[in-house]
Amino acid sequence: MGTSATKTDNALLIKQLGDSMLAFEKEFPLSSFQAGGFKQHPSVTLLTCSDSRMPVEIFGSSFNYIFAVENIGNQFRTAEGSVLYGLHHLHTPLMIIAGHTDCGAIKAAESNFLEEPLGIRNELSVVKDSLEKIIHQSGVTVTDNPDLRYTQLSELNVDMQIDLLLANEHVFNLVGDNKLLVIGVMVDLHNIYEEGYGRVYTVNINGETDTDILKSFTGLGMFGEQAKRLTHY
Repeated sequence: MGTSATKTDNALLIKQLGDSMLAFEKEFPLSSFQAGGFKQHPSVTLLTCSDSRMPVEIFGSSFNYIFAVENIGNQFRTAEGSVLYGLHHLHTPLMIIAGHTDCGAIKAAESNFLEEPLGIRNELSVVKDSLEKIIHQSGVTVTDNPDLRYTQLSELNVDMQIDLLLANEHVFNLVGDNKLLVIGVMVDLHNIYEEGYGRVYTVNINGETDTDILKSFTGLGMFGEQAKRLTHY
């Protein structure tokens, strides 16, 4: 019975994937793609967590618009070359680093993960190092309340990725020349911020974390309006 159920589920999954591929073919944006010489011209480089609850489409249709880099815990150092390719070669004017509530990588980085396969240990070690460094730098005391702790840590993790990004001379110069805007956001999948499920909050812009200052930035639309953090320092 168990085997039969699995086969049935797999058959349904294959059909759904086939339907999706047919829909992509039918809706393929040929005219705009052709107008761009069939090359990629993204406007956003996105570093986000590979968690399946964090689809790239949060920020709109991704085709030739978002250069997406995904890994556990949205770590810059895990995918530095891919991120820098989006900024250095594709020249996207916007860089978004997206964390989220209930991040499994953040939780795992605080646990004993020595029994995990080497590849997972390597990536979790990067996450763990990011958290340790930003907590030390910021002097923040993270709450023990499990409902808030991992969201606070995820916020701080986004801050750390932006710090690491800005430590790159090329990126720092792009920001200084107003050729690049770096925005750090948190996606609230669990209503931790108590304003609704799925809401996106801006927690950091170009290294600035003061939400009052972020809200005063002009020309940022919802990114400025929805500046909010659990952790202040």
